[in-house]
Amino acid sequence: MLLKNKLSIKHIIKKPNNGNNTTLFLMIHGYGSNERDLFSFQKDLPENFFIISIQGIYSLGIDKYSWYDIDFSNEKKFINILQAKKTIDKISFFIDEAITEYKLKENHVWLCGFSQGAILSYPIAFKKPNKIKKVISLSGYLEKSLLPEKINLFNYTDLEFFISHGKYDTIIPLNWTKEGLKFLKKKKILSLFYKEYDSGHTLNNVNYLDLMNWIKKKHI
Repeated sequence: MLLKNKLSIKHIIKKPNNGNNTTLFLMIHGYGSNERDLFSFQKDLPENFFIISIQGIYSLGIDKYSWYDIDFSNEKKFINILQAKKTIDKISFFIDEAITEYKLKENHVWLCGFSQGAILSYPIAFKKPNKIKKVISLSGYLEKSLLPEKINLFNYTDLEFFISHGKYDTIIPLNWTKEGLKFLKKKKILSLFYKEYDSGHTLNNVNYLDLMNWIKKKHI
């Protein structure tokens, strides 16, 4: 598993078996983790995905990275908004780079994020509606201050979400995720799967099986 440095964000990949013009499945890990974390999913994903897992921008120590700073002691300043917005732009640019470099489909990208990665997945999807079609948000939430100022509902009619959260999550409260669901429904984005699980800030086996079943049902 080679960490590639050629593009603007370091990443690892798993190529599909069916050549070019394949679907990008982009993984965005959580705070304090690394690109190998979600990559463990690859053994159970459909073979026609071109899987890319990216490494966080900021180093927190050996094999530990983040996408922006977090203040765990201050709920109102939980996210460093300036850093997060820069990261959203950076990942959005990387998606375009990867599509060109690896000759992937331009209009059917999947995002899969855990925690901090899930938080980023929402605004990236709303920023690039012509490319992002599926969003998997694991133990994260929708932060309205990171979304584009203008959201044209016509652009998001085919955007689909898988959203899961642990009932006993002490890192990201369950009610934060529920607020995001209200926002999505208000914006008439109704194609979403949502379920709460008997877990903390992690995926349990039932959550993982539900996720894999949803992916297999939705993939083209």
